[in-house]
Amino acid sequence: LNVTAGSVCSACPADTFSLAGSDAIADCVCNIGYAGSDGSACSACLVGTYKGVNGSGACSECDGGRYLNVTAGSACVTCPAETDSLVGSDAIFDCVCNVGYEGSDGAACRGCLVGSFKGLNGSGSCSMCAAGTYLNVTAGSVCVGCPPGSGSPAGSDEITDCICNI
Repeated sequence: LNVTAGSVCSACPADTFSLAGSDAIADCVCNIGYAGSDGSACSACLVGTYKGVNGSGACSECDGGRYLNVTAGSACVTCPAETDSLVGSDAIFDCVCNVGYEGSDGAACRGCLVGSFKGLNGSGSCSMCAAGTYLNVTAGSVCVGCPPGSGSPAGSDEITDCICNI
């Protein structure tokens, strides 16, 4: 509130506030989740953006791996385990499985089992390693070729699965 002549207070503009004893319109600052100039009406941060402090200034986009699906937000939400999202994401379904992980968009993802891989971000499933390759770690993104002159069955999970060609 602003103190004016005769100690009558007037309201701050929309979505702003001032501390007790304020005496100028410029003392009215934007609320958390709102952006604008001191002394002016403020606007709500859009989905995918936030502002975590009172005062003038712009809203910031959510970092990668985070999202915000409401306006006037003060903080972005972390994506579920083993997922990632683009900067400025505005929905949990923007959180997609990382390379080497499978599951549904917006849900926690699980690592590919040994002998299988997934080379792209997204909601796709892991694939078995092709014949002649193996993968001995979980959450793998690419299978390893068997040594020259040897081969392995599809889905192999150890180099010992590679046997000499006859």
